[in-house]
Amino acid sequence: MFFSALISIFFSLGFFFESIFGFGGGLIAYSFLGFFFEVKETVLAGLYIGTISSMYIAYGSRKHFEIKIFTKLIPVALLGSILGVYVFIHFSSKILSVFMGLILFLLAIRMIFFEKYEFPKFVKNKFLIIGAISQGAFGIGGPFIVNAIRNDFKSKSSLRATMAVYFVFCNILRIVQMLFADKLEINFFIGISWTIIPVFITIYLGHLVHLKIKDNVFKNGVAIITLLASINFLFKALK
Repeated sequence: MFFSALISIFFSLGFFFESIFGFGGGLIAYSFLGFFFEVKETVLAGLYIGTISSMYIAYGSRKHFEIKIFTKLIPVALLGSILGVYVFIHFSSKILSVFMGLILFLLAIRMIFFEKYEFPKFVKNKFLIIGAISQGAFGIGGPFIVNAIRNDFKSKSSLRATMAVYFVFCNILRIVQMLFADKLEINFFIGISWTIIPVFITIYLGHLVHLKIKDNVFKNGVAIITLLASINFLFKALK
């Protein structure tokens, strides 16, 4: 019950921000949950909540969906899913903590110091690959992907809608791979099934904020949380 309650609280918080910015739900939730639980537990919970929540966001914002951008991301998503799920299944929680910590650290540095810097194309291409693998392994590839292609979107609403569809697509690929590898436990998901209700409520509230918000203050806060979480994951891995 304690696990489910924290899952509910922190994923609700995370997807409140994802509903505003179009990404970051899993990132924020993992940033907090990393202080309490092992990586694999939180990632599996995120797989369930992230998939259902992204479906909800995608449906509600469907008129802003940009199919051309999504189509371009499909090959990257396929590659990232295959490699990312392989990493998740075959590596220990300790090694995954190192991976998670490094990824979160890179994301935090990106958000704090290089938010307005326009990277050259070859760097953006690397962001796409890193983001796809991070999405496949942990479900937190959004910031890398968005930083690589954010200028391609017509508006913040189209970014929000298109990324939600991308997350659904990636997570379906992850679920299929994990099913074939026999790494999904139905009882686990039944136990946390109720947590999607408060998450849906915060997604709705986040969308109301999304229509009006200036996001600089929120992004700085997310960056600081992410940096602290990265240190926590790396510290846990070294214990």
